[in-house]
Parts: sequence; structure tokens; C-alpha cells
Amino acid sequence: MPDATTTHFGRLPSLDILRGATVAMMILVNNPGSWSSVFGCLSHSAWDGCTPTDLVFPFFLFIVGASIRFAFRRYDWRLTRRTAARILRRGAAIWIVGIAISKFPYYDFIAGEWSSWHDVRIMGVLPRIALCYSIGALLCLGLRSGRRIALAALLLAAAYQTLVYALGDATLEGYFGSALDNALLGESHLYHGYRDAAGARVAFDPEGLAGTMTATVNVMLGYLAAMCMAGGSDGRLRMAAWGGTAIVAALALNGAIPINKPIWSASYALYTCGIAVVLWYWVSRLTDRDEGAGRVGNIFRVFGSNALFAYVLSTLIVKIVAQMRVWNGAHDALVSPYSRWWEMLAAATTPRIGSLLAALSLVALCWAVTWPLYKKRIFIKL
Repeated sequence: MPDATTTHFGRLPSLDILRGATVAMMILVNNPGSWSSVFGCLSHSAWDGCTPTDLVFPFFLFIVGASIRFAFRRYDWRLTRRTAARILRRGAAIWIVGIAISKFPYYDFIAGEWSSWHDVRIMGVLPRIALCYSIGALLCLGLRSGRRIALAALLLAAAYQTLVYALGDATLEGYFGSALDNALLGESHLYHGYRDAAGARVAFDPEGLAGTMTATVNVMLGYLAAMCMAGGSDGRLRMAAWGGTAIVAALALNGAIPINKPIWSASYALYTCGIAVVLWYWVSRLTDRDEGAGRVGNIFRVFGSNALFAYVLSTLIVKIVAQMRVWNGAHDALVSPYSRWWEMLAAATTPRIGSLLAALSLVALCWAVTWPLYKKRIFIKL
């Protein structure tokens, strides 16, 4: 396998392709034309289980871990004051961007009032990435040895799962992480999208503090996978073997420890990492040896080279469009352009297909903005 520093634009093709496909999927599943018209595979599991959509975020964290291995090569993968400071600065930057875009554009032109920061969600996708990146990078560089990193990851997953059952259970009402988030962050700063048995909305954050423990396992196992990739063909085979083992182990544990994204169970971390490893193995076989990514691979590589930028861009576009209004004669009302676009697509096809096409159009728009950056070798890092 080519050295990561001598590949296309100095980047590893397979990792960029896998990262780009993951980001494209993140944008797709987060922005349907209508949440009432979504294909099942493009929705999260209600609680236990794992749909293709449930693979997206853990894949991204796995790739974050793999990227850490390549990014810190110049520092000989050592935890020093310099590398620690760099890790913490980047983690803080990602967190700040996440908080900043959560209330963008800060003034609600529809309601005619400034956004309130009293209910800002402190956790979320970018804040969790920031925490997992920082903790995972510090642990991996500090431990250095692959065996120590693997052992620490397993201990972290085991400790978390022990806390889940020692302090409650793996249900929405009994999960100990909710009490922790309420105590440390405050109910008004949590996600309120889940409903209890009575149908009332509850303060439960699927990106809460406790679940960050096992989400960090995805980062650490991504780092381990990148270590295997450096071992050439034998290393990649070892990586594929432990990926398959992780999938089997997760499925075996599923009866006692259900695969569950909202609380990020230990079995979920193992299952998603195993699938990510196997996919990376096959993408690597097709692309890294002679960079034969093909047209599809190159499309994803555009996203992969500016992953967080593309994700933030999609969020900003949706928030800006949500503040606009166009006339909908059929309903005699003003609606957002995105809603109107979905209705037009739905009328020409079906509501679900129209919803998918609307999301794909946003993916295409973000790709069109990101493509010139890729061509000019501009890689934006948060």
C-alpha cells in the first residue's frame, strides 16, 4: 500500500472516499424534503436496532480516529505539550463552531425576534465529535502501543456498560446518562425529540456526556485500524479479521446488551466499528494500490477532503433557506423554498421519493461548492 504522504494530494484515497461517502450520507439523512415522508432505511431506529442511517455518525467517529493516526505522523505519534495543545485547540474549535451554528442565523426573521441562548443545546453532533476527538487523540498518543489502545478501548466500553446497568437500565426512562446530563448541563440545554410512554417529550440527549465514553471507542478503534493499514497487505488482512470478529461479538452480545444508538451501547460501538473496518478494507483494496478510485470514488473524495466544512455548509444552507418564504398557491400560504421544492418533487413522483430527491439536491449543491476547493487543493480544517 502506498505511503499516506505520497498519495493523491498527499492524502490516503480510501480514507477520503470513506469519509466523503459518510459525510454525503450525513447530509442526506439529516435533510429530507419532509420528515413525514422518509424511507425507513433513511431513518434512525426508534430505540434498539441499527438501520443504515445509524451507521453514519459512528462511521465518522471511526474515520476521525483513523485520521488522527495519519495527522500526527509528523510528531512521531508522541503525546507532548505541543501535540496535546494542538489536540485541545482543535477540539475547542470544533465545539465552538457546533454551538455557533446551532443558533444561526441568531435572528429569527419569521418570528421577528433574536434567538435565545437560554435553551441552546450544549451537546450535539459537532460537540460530540470535539469531545471524542480530543479524548481519543490524547489516549491513543499517550498509550502508543496498539495492544494498550485496544485494551483501553475494551475497558472503556465495559466500564460504560457496567454503569448503564448498575445505575439504571438501557431504556429511555432508566438510562443513567439522562440524569447526568440534566445535572451538569441543565434540562433546557438538552435534546427534546424523544417521547416517553405517555407521548410527552422528554429531555434526553442522544449525544449526551455519558455516551461519549463508548463513542470514543469508535475513535480509538479507528486509530487502531489505521495502524493496521500501515502494515501493508498483511496489516489490512489483520484489520479485516478483527473487524469481522467485532461484528460477530456485537451480534452475540445483542441479546444481553442491545445494539442501541441513542445510548451508544458497547455492542453498538463494536458493531459499527466492525462494519467500518470491513468496508475500509474493501475500499482500500480497490483504490489505494493504484489510486483507481474511478468516477464514483472521486466524487466522494471531494467531500472527504473537506468533510466538516461540507457538513457545516449543509447546516448553514438549510438554516438560511428556512428563513425565506415563497408563495404556495395550492395551500394559499407562504412556505420555505425547501418545502416548496419537496412538494414539487413529490407531485412529480411520490412523497417519499420527492423527499429523497430534495435531500439529494442539497448533497449536490454542497458538492458543487466543495469541488473547487478540492481542485485547488484547499483543505479546510476546523
